[in-house]
Amino acid sequence: MILLTDLLGEQDDSQMLVRLLMYANEVDIEGLIAVSISDPGYPAREPSQPHRIGVHPEELVKDINAYAAVRPNLLKHATGWPTAEFLMSKVGAGPYGYGMAAVGDGQSTPGTRLIVRAVEAPDPRPVYICVTGGANPLAQTLWDYRKTHTAEQVKALVAKIRVYDDFGQDDAGAWICHNFPDILWIRSLDQAFGLMGPGPPHIPPGVSPTARDPYVWQPYPPTDEGQHLWMKEHVQRDHGPLGALYPDRTTGNGRFRYLEGGNTSTWIGLVNKGLYDPEHINWGGWGGRFQEHKVQISAGQDRVRSFGEGEKPYEPFAMFPDATDKWTDPDTGKTYDDVWTPIRRWRRAYEDDFQARMEWCVKDFKDANHNPVAAFNGDLGRTVVRLTAPAGGTLTLDAAASTDPDGDALRFRWFPYPEAGTYEGAIAIERAGEKIARFEVPADAAGKQIHLILEVRDEHPGNSLFAYRRIVVDVP
Repeated sequence: MILLTDLLGEQDDSQMLVRLLMYANEVDIEGLIAVSISDPGYPAREPSQPHRIGVHPEELVKDINAYAAVRPNLLKHATGWPTAEFLMSKVGAGPYGYGMAAVGDGQSTPGTRLIVRAVEAPDPRPVYICVTGGANPLAQTLWDYRKTHTAEQVKALVAKIRVYDDFGQDDAGAWICHNFPDILWIRSLDQAFGLMGPGPPHIPPGVSPTARDPYVWQPYPPTDEGQHLWMKEHVQRDHGPLGALYPDRTTGNGRFRYLEGGNTSTWIGLVNKGLYDPEHINWGGWGGRFQEHKVQISAGQDRVRSFGEGEKPYEPFAMFPDATDKWTDPDTGKTYDDVWTPIRRWRRAYEDDFQARMEWCVKDFKDANHNPVAAFNGDLGRTVVRLTAPAGGTLTLDAAASTDPDGDALRFRWFPYPEAGTYEGAIAIERAGEKIARFEVPADAAGKQIHLILEVRDEHPGNSLFAYRRIVVDVP
């Protein structure tokens, strides 16, 4: 993955970067690219970080140095943590200016060259580009590549790129999608803010700004300030130098804002490999769920957006938009049915996971919690399971081989994810709360696909950790 971040523009990017480094062993980071923050006319909503123009790769370096200090302790808990030297080699900067006004001949930068190297590498895997600020480093990359390569080479490059764009924060995404219409480009205008929000202006009329369901940061109050109190205990204080860099997020009048904005949503789905397949963006996972087909975007559509009108010169362009889910929280019985649900339905799991990983920075293995291993039919891997079963047939869903590295007791839950599949009828799982369950494929499901999720949760003092396996059942 490659991150394009307007670090120092708003505190949520700085918050997000701390969390990303805590998952550096779960993704292959190919670029950490500082992007220009905004145009001069865009007012700073978070004046405690007033750097509104220019790029700030030095902030990436600062966080990597803090990561280097905790890495020896992280290695006690898991393998795969890259060295600080490796991460430093992936730091770059995009164009100094804002949006497409800073893109053109002779404007390549170390950051744009990082993108080319990653995509051209002899590695068949796609490159996931997570845009938490502007997208002009990618625009400059494509501008240069198109001038120096054949149409077939450009097509091959674009085919390896997957983009998750948080809110369209400059006009470069519109230019890219207009000029390279085959690119896989997700734009989340709403769902991204469900990570720990939503909040104004993304909260529905008539809903209190303190409504932050699902509420998972107990025992602190269900408010933005309560989220920050949770963060002070579990991230900022006594969790090492990286956690200490996690900033407060406040507005101009000193009020707290919900944690991490929409930034973390752009990459967090990639770390939960048993639940999410990023090649199927309509299947859903920790980073949310998106529609299966592109839609034409009109600049500034549906709401007043900070940057939307600047995209008009590049119409028409199409992107993959947010999807909606309907979900009942098993802990509270409350049902949610909106555009934020595809991400916030996993909030308990990803927030408890972050809490545990921050403890890895300072604790020995025996004193910390670690994720259980979700086994399906004896398979202990971290992959999505694909099965074929006839209509009217019966499947035994067996998680009995699941384990926990800390010896904690385990709880099991099997549930359908109807929006991810194509079967629209009722789906019932017998003994859905046991380690071995039974699923009868509906008799009218021929030609359809059904998604079942195994959730394994440990019973650890302080906080529980989760593991998932998705079982995709194709019915011929």
